[in-house]
Amino acid sequence: MNACAKMAILGRLRAAVEGVGPAGFPRPAPAQGLRRAGAGAADFAVFAGALTALGPTFELARTPDEARAAVAGAVARHEVRTAVAWDHPDLAAVGAVAVIEGAGASVLSPDDLPGRACPSLAAVDMGITGVAYALGATGSLILTAGPSMPRSAALVPRLHLALVARSRLLPDLPALCDRLAGGPMPSAVNCVTGVSSTGDIEFVYVRGVHGPLAVHVIGLDWL
Repeated sequence: MNACAKMAILGRLRAAVEGVGPAGFPRPAPAQGLRRAGAGAADFAVFAGALTALGPTFELARTPDEARAAVAGAVARHEVRTAVAWDHPDLAAVGAVAVIEGAGASVLSPDDLPGRACPSLAAVDMGITGVAYALGATGSLILTAGPSMPRSAALVPRLHLALVARSRLLPDLPALCDRLAGGPMPSAVNCVTGVSSTGDIEFVYVRGVHGPLAVHVIGLDWL
């Protein structure tokens, strides 16, 4: 780029910033305040709409029996033979490990994994987790790492099955920030929105490059 062209471009940018440029240039706009935390709805209808628009699937279970049937159905549909399960109260409320084993799959505890867990988890069909929170506005799953709840369980197997209790629904990201600010931070917080995908190479959309090929969420309406 020669000096004349550079000066012409900078001149147009300065004119646009000052509000005197030609039509089509952006004009200065007043600053927008952040939306008040908790101003949106936090229910499964809103959450499911945002979630499924991004690729994951959703099932609402109104009772523990419906939840167990949904877990068994996911195991059958995805031909799961091996799974790794978080030690999480919402999984315990459903008896998820017993359901998976009853469906014919073997279940690993995170404590059974070697020090370098990711290579081992790459051969596991499904990771089943709870969530810390779920965001209605974006359909995001908020996963906090902790003892017996490694983040790799949700990120490495080809299927991520997440159980979301109604009590864990939040409206949006500002509401999540308020919750996280109220206590000690975990070692890691993952905000999972949609299935793993990329279009970096020649704009070809590919799933499963950086994480699971599929995400299925079961809403626990009674918890």
